[in-house]
Amino acid sequence: MDAASLSAPCPCVECALSSGRNDGDPAHEHVDGRMDVPMSSFFPEYYPTLTRLYRSIKVKFHDADNTLSCFDVDIDASSDSSSRSTGQNKCDQSSARVQEPYLSSRSYRVNSGQTITLPDLPPFSLLNPLPFGRRLMRYYRIAKDYARMLVVSKDFLAKGRMMDIGKHPIEWGNGRLITLREFLEAGGYSHDFSDFFVPLFASVCTCSFERMMEYPACAVLEYVARCMPFGRMQFISSGVQELAEKLSKNIGTIHYNTAIEEILRVGTDAQDDSEGPLVLIDSYGTRRSFDHVIFATQANQAAETLAGLRQEQPLPNPFLSSCEPGYDRDVYGENEEHDSTDPETPRDLSMESIKTTHTFYKQIRILLKFPYERTRVVCHTDTTFLPKNPAHWRLFNIAKSSSADVLASPLAKISKELEPEMIQRSKKAQAPRSSIFSLRSPSSLSKTKLVHRKTSQSRLRTHFGPSSLEPPTSSMASHSHNSAMTTHIMNNTALNLGSTTKYLQTTNPIFLPRPDTVIASAWFERAAMNPTSMKAVDELHLLMEQQTERWVSRGGIKTKEQVPDQGQNLRQNQEHDHENEQRQTPSLSEASASDRVWFVGSYAYSGIPLLEGCVVSAVQAVERIIAAEQSLQLAASVTASQESFLKRDEPMRERRRKRREEGRQDSRGNSARATTSSVYFQTAWRDVLEDERSESGKEQSPELVSRVAGARQWSVYAELAWMLLLYVAAIAKWASVIAVESLGGDGSRWAFV
Repeated sequence: MDAASLSAPCPCVECALSSGRNDGDPAHEHVDGRMDVPMSSFFPEYYPTLTRLYRSIKVKFHDADNTLSCFDVDIDASSDSSSRSTGQNKCDQSSARVQEPYLSSRSYRVNSGQTITLPDLPPFSLLNPLPFGRRLMRYYRIAKDYARMLVVSKDFLAKGRMMDIGKHPIEWGNGRLITLREFLEAGGYSHDFSDFFVPLFASVCTCSFERMMEYPACAVLEYVARCMPFGRMQFISSGVQELAEKLSKNIGTIHYNTAIEEILRVGTDAQDDSEGPLVLIDSYGTRRSFDHVIFATQANQAAETLAGLRQEQPLPNPFLSSCEPGYDRDVYGENEEHDSTDPETPRDLSMESIKTTHTFYKQIRILLKFPYERTRVVCHTDTTFLPKNPAHWRLFNIAKSSSADVLASPLAKISKELEPEMIQRSKKAQAPRSSIFSLRSPSSLSKTKLVHRKTSQSRLRTHFGPSSLEPPTSSMASHSHNSAMTTHIMNNTALNLGSTTKYLQTTNPIFLPRPDTVIASAWFERAAMNPTSMKAVDELHLLMEQQTERWVSRGGIKTKEQVPDQGQNLRQNQEHDHENEQRQTPSLSEASASDRVWFVGSYAYSGIPLLEGCVVSAVQAVERIIAAEQSLQLAASVTASQESFLKRDEPMRERRRKRREEGRQDSRGNSARATTSSVYFQTAWRDVLEDERSESGKEQSPELVSRVAGARQWSVYAELAWMLLLYVAAIAKWASVIAVESLGGDGSRWAFV
């Protein structure tokens, strides 16, 4: 969590002398802050469990001025080709030219708990008013599509039908997942809006545009409905280092720099004399036995460990320009090694190489369905990554290559097999929409428009049925610059970094900073989403639920939650069923070994793979182990204090169990609505509403909460009216800021007060 973070280097005279240098800057204030790598932020509206965890362990966090600046970068093609021929995967900054922002915004506080982000007024010239008019028209198209997306997403969220968003009513409940690219194109969203929305969410998900287009639309739009337009971004006040210390405070033994090489069952090795059911072999050859193993790692790393393999092309160790006191320099890498690292995520393991009789065959088969993408994070002080005019510098500065296609996708072409099917479906789709917020009917699209269509500034392609096509294992985003480069000004959110030097953190750099400005560099692999991985989440949860049921059945105790319908429906849809049928019945010891492995991580969550998924899946894993080991009489939160996370989270866990049971009861006979993901998208927003009420300490009856939740299904107009009132207040404040700045004053400090 904190392995790549570092203390910010201070260039003041005192620090330089203490390091034995005489090059200190007498005009620079002392800096004693820390740079979290990667940057960690969250919206309480989307991270309720994570927020509750932070509060329970006394980790303080604060809201930030959530401002944006979006601009393009021109890349010289000849210089780009030359850099790749020398082994670098990024071009030098001399071949990159940063353009003026095509959109910048500031946040305006409208009351004590809500802020609204509005775009900045573009410069106006009487001699040439056309650029001003074009910018206003662009703002209008973005605002119109943004409002339309808010209405659609909030309406479907309130009705518990997020998985049906973007589909014609005749397809509701069929389980087909609409991708974000299909939603934007079929919905007729303008290219101006896509140029703003796609890079923004590619920054949130830390992925390329190709991967972003594969995301299920329901996952992205649920984030929109819960966090926009009034969500307030939060940052940990004291940094991730304190968070890691508090989380590990009660852990007895921690093994650092120790990799797990292999997991064995007792009795599978002649050298094995352990007593536990599972034996872990680490990188030093040490063997340790455990009753249960929880993989709090990436899915691909867990699969390789279960298969007994090591990654052939591992990521380089983090690079630091100056080693932290007490740290071993040998554990860090070199900056040149980072520049030449292959950005493609390798696939060292395939199902063809795993025998069907392998102890963990089922687990490996599911884990390999989760896609990952490599990303680089660089901490530096090179302000050429920001717009040329400092007045346009914002908290997040999002750039993309001017040659990038934000709607690029490996699924760009319509499958020849799917085209006749979709034309026939369009002819049958004559039923009127049941909601005015739904997207236009596919019947309005002719055969020609299915192939290509035009919007405001570019030709957009439409495809259907992406879930039936096999997604690629990796993308070429880093080579083609088809990703969003996000530069975060850390002085605005991290304490004690001062203001003299701008400490920057750039994710997915599309050109290299000056070597003398680089402070640190680190490579990561981030989980992504697509229709296949979303179904794999359901399969993984089903597998672990079945493990728990087998444990309980051995103890002769019935579980509170029996999910035969979900298991039956998912088994009918799982791939390679014929291979599973041919597999021999495992022995008791083998079945017991595979039932002792559990999985935790952002990927094991139905929403966007972020920190909330890590915490929720961890709680679920502990619950399953407690249910499995009933002979040990374990019980969560029995002896915990009232302020502990287990006590705070107990009502949410109970509501989550209740919602799952209600969702399964409502979806009897409908296989597509009986999965873990479908239950999540139907009920998660209700849990958040009740959780907010419970955390705020307001005493309201359950009947009132039920009436409020029911009213939201028809009162989306009332919510829109409230949004408009707040926007009127924000626009009034925006106008006053513009007036102050037109008189030569500093309007920025008036916006966020």
